Amino acid sequence: MNERKLIVVAVIAYLALVFVCWDDSITSSPDGRKILTFWHTYNDQEEQVLRSIIKDWETANASFTIRPVRIPFDGHKAKLRTALTVGQGPDMARVDWSFVCELARKNSVIDLETLGFEKIRDQYLPAPLKSAFIDGKYYGIPDQSTCVAMFYNRQMFKAAGLIGPAEEDQNKVEEVVLPKTWEEFIEVGKKLTDKSKDQYAFAMTNTLWWNLPFFNSYGARIVSEDGKKCVLDSDSAVQALEMMASLVNEHKIEAGAWRPGAISPEQGFVNGKYAMVFMGPWNLAKFATAKMDFGVGLIPGGTAGTSTNVGGTDVVIFKGTNYAAECYDFLTFFTSAENQKTWCTELNQLPINLGAYDLVSFDDPNLRVFMEQMKHAGPNPVVKDYALLEDLINPEVEAVLSGQKTAREALTTAAKKVQERLIDL
Repeated sequence: MNERKLIVVAVIAYLALVFVCWDDSITSSPDGRKILTFWHTYNDQEEQVLRSIIKDWETANASFTIRPVRIPFDGHKAKLRTALTVGQGPDMARVDWSFVCELARKNSVIDLETLGFEKIRDQYLPAPLKSAFIDGKYYGIPDQSTCVAMFYNRQMFKAAGLIGPAEEDQNKVEEVVLPKTWEEFIEVGKKLTDKSKDQYAFAMTNTLWWNLPFFNSYGARIVSEDGKKCVLDSDSAVQALEMMASLVNEHKIEAGAWRPGAISPEQGFVNGKYAMVFMGPWNLAKFATAKMDFGVGLIPGGTAGTSTNVGGTDVVIFKGTNYAAECYDFLTFFTSAENQKTWCTELNQLPINLGAYDLVSFDDPNLRVFMEQMKHAGPNPVVKDYALLEDLINPEVEAVLSGQKTAREALTTAAKKVQERLIDL
């Protein structure tokens, strides 16, 4: 075959590959494999690991190939809604945890227990898994999850005399005396706060998701497990909010970072103005680059002990697919302990499969703290419109932090609004 013919063949092969990758009407690859389309929102590095895992799955499944299609995370909900409306949705997709409820209640995704999920669901961390538990059924598998823990400025602790005595072994780092309860947090916070220097022990963000660690540490739920009642006005929720407000109004150790125009918790932490903040592992590299002397510890505990929130995504299978069993096989393979080991080790991310906890080893000790904190996460509230839930609750919490309402008054009002506008529809 001469050079010109070789070029023609190569061009035809390339066009065929592009056509297969982007035309959803193509159902089989040039080599005869049936195509399973997987829409995802991973970044470049994550997609490389994904493709490696796909290749391993395809080696054991000669009749199928996975076509990964990356879509922007910020627009993935709208894109999926549109595609499903016109009957052009993918076989499976990665979606934000808060989107699963909407998809389930629109009858768009498959109940995974019809595919045998009950046999393996105990492999996954309970709190992330709960985000896909809607109306008594599991509609998604957590593929990636995160949480917040307590970052602290080691130098500010040292200046306040809150670093313990050095060990006899001079190679060991002196240990910061971290608070384990909210009562201890308040006492430590008083030593870390110096208003003359505009320095505060703590800074928080007032949105429901960021406040869930407080509520969870008192065992307070936002919505009942069956999804039929807002229980934000419970005694445990009131107790949690009263404690939060006391940091601002009574003990005055919180910086008011939640107020409009205030320095954000993240920036104030970098600037050495805030000694402690809640942040996620996504900030580890940023703080390290800023050459900060910081550490990460567990969030202090209330009556229910230390707890945190849950962020991340789930993978779901759409009812329009002809290959539900094969999609399920791939997604459980993708989130298996062995593949979680690869995923988390290469990407410095937290495992969602409990079996991976004994397999993953991080050089960064702060990531190990996050792994431990994830074991103590509380389930996020599952509602059809999570953004609306935030909009209804956040102003009421702010009214308490600013001293305009009592915790009981605000949460009673918030619970009524949530019940009427989000649950009883």
